[in-house]
Amino acid sequence: MPSSVEYLKSLAAVRQRASAVYSLAQAGRLQHFRLDESKLDAVCDYVVELITRDYGELSVVPSHGRWRSYSVSVAGRQRDLVAEMVAEWRAAGVEPRECARRVVDLFVVSVLVDAGAGSRWAYEDAEVGRVQRTEGLGMAALRMFQRGAFSSSPSVPCQADSRALAGLADHALLEGFQVSPENPLLGAENRAELLRRLGAALDQGEEFFAPPADLPGALPRPGFVLDYLERRREAEGRVVVGDLWRAIVVGLAPVWPASRTQLNGVPLGDVWPCAALLASSDDPSDALVPFHKLSQWLTWSLLEVVVRLGGFEVEGTELLTGLPEYRNGGLFVDMGVLTLRPEDRERGLGHPEARGVPLFDGGDSVIVEWRALTVALLDRVAEGVSARCCGENGVVPGMLLARVLEGGTWKAGREIAARLRPETKDPPINIVSDGTLF
Repeated sequence: MPSSVEYLKSLAAVRQRASAVYSLAQAGRLQHFRLDESKLDAVCDYVVELITRDYGELSVVPSHGRWRSYSVSVAGRQRDLVAEMVAEWRAAGVEPRECARRVVDLFVVSVLVDAGAGSRWAYEDAEVGRVQRTEGLGMAALRMFQRGAFSSSPSVPCQADSRALAGLADHALLEGFQVSPENPLLGAENRAELLRRLGAALDQGEEFFAPPADLPGALPRPGFVLDYLERRREAEGRVVVGDLWRAIVVGLAPVWPASRTQLNGVPLGDVWPCAALLASSDDPSDALVPFHKLSQWLTWSLLEVVVRLGGFEVEGTELLTGLPEYRNGGLFVDMGVLTLRPEDRERGLGHPEARGVPLFDGGDSVIVEWRALTVALLDRVAEGVSARCCGENGVVPGMLLARVLEGGTWKAGREIAARLRPETKDPPINIVSDGTLF
């Protein structure tokens, strides 16, 4: 089993290692979870029910991505805040490529602060009202972006550049996200540090984020990844998802905490050891399971900008996996596909901050197993939903997994959590968030 740094940072490794953990679950050899595959049909039926309720059919479900957080209801009218901004920029004479760059700038910043907020935090927006969790985090990032908090240019507030990000003060983010003792945000200072490290990564990642030659004096920005993709298209005649993935996983590698798992002295990012895999190999690196959740969330999110605003066609998107986060994972626990073993449940409930839901650190082997099983199960749900919606000979819509996530498993996980735990709407298992995971 290959275990190089390059492999463990690849998209293929995410699905392959998750499948290895799933095989152990099928054999009853996991340490923390029992798997009941007979419950998967009910999950697929529930997801199809939500897709039918909200969209009518699978083919019209939009892709899962950050853009969805900016489609909001204001005074009873549905609005697309990103499309509105782009229209304003275009009316002011901004070229289409620069409009796309600005949206990439926003989405990169917005996704990197999108780790779990906790159930006690909310953002009060003057237009939209009170928003919580991922939508609240997205709205807070949008308003800071519009005010120029991530830009070094007073004349161009709507951008994010390396200098402004590297100099972002903790208090600026705390104020921008309305954090207070009464409105606590999990890992708030860590999110500010993440954005400062993003600024440094942009300066180091010249291949991906350096300004093009026709913009002398410009500072590195996430949006210049579009110019990198243009160079890839000119060189190869096409753009593949691996090009965008490389920009994110290699170009943004300095963003992630170096204290996490390393191999040969190289920090791997969102990669964790799974004790259950150790029994089948003498090499500890063979037990490492990569997730790269925020990197994949960013890839899913940027794909829409790259295609919709950037004018690119991107091949190979089927390599992306479902996201191993608490809404998708919670769905499988709440519907009985996965059952946490009683001794682990008791251990999690013993955490002083558990509040009635078992709570574990992000690197706990319970969480590693749960996330790996979530990735593998999402593939199976996508197959089941496709069979129900498209039939044996039907046309399967493009970006199938992205539609199932949006339509979808993420929404199903949220709705069943709200029904079962109405006071907090927490998932059935919680994680001690440091603001950089989940």
